[in-house]
Amino acid sequence: MKRLIIVFTLVFGAMISQAQTSDITANIKDLNQEDLAATNFDDIIESYKGKVVYLDFWASWCRPCKGEMPYSLNLQEEYKDKDVAFVYISTDRNATAWKNAITNLSITGEHYRVNKNVYTQMNELFNVQYIPRYVLIDKDGNVVDANAKRPSDSAIKNDIDKLL
Repeated sequence: MKRLIIVFTLVFGAMISQAQTSDITANIKDLNQEDLAATNFDDIIESYKGKVVYLDFWASWCRPCKGEMPYSLNLQEEYKDKDVAFVYISTDRNATAWKNAITNLSITGEHYRVNKNVYTQMNELFNVQYIPRYVLIDKDGNVVDANAKRPSDSAIKNDIDKLL
């Protein structure tokens, strides 16, 4: 009987883990893939018109980036029924490391791994010299704060609320 319970627990746990992973990976877009190579930064932002966008520039190797993720997930939970999109743009060169970090950190939201085109545009627009870096965009696609507060700063909620 104990063996049956253990086997059931392992199988059921694996099914839940697989379901969670597929939920996370459903919103992952590697812009280096051939079918997405023409995507530019404006295309990304345009797809979220009508929503407030909290943009997070990050990478899997960035310790401060990863340290902010639990706070980011809490923000997502708080705004889950509101018109707020949490968009993560990674500068990772290694697609596997990027995907593994998303899975291991259980980062939900919308994920993009930059291609050369998007990388150039994001630096022209925001001069991203360090990460993590956050940008707040209103429902019309206008940049409201190019140096938005980190998820760990509770004042970010006031900034997001003003745009809703």
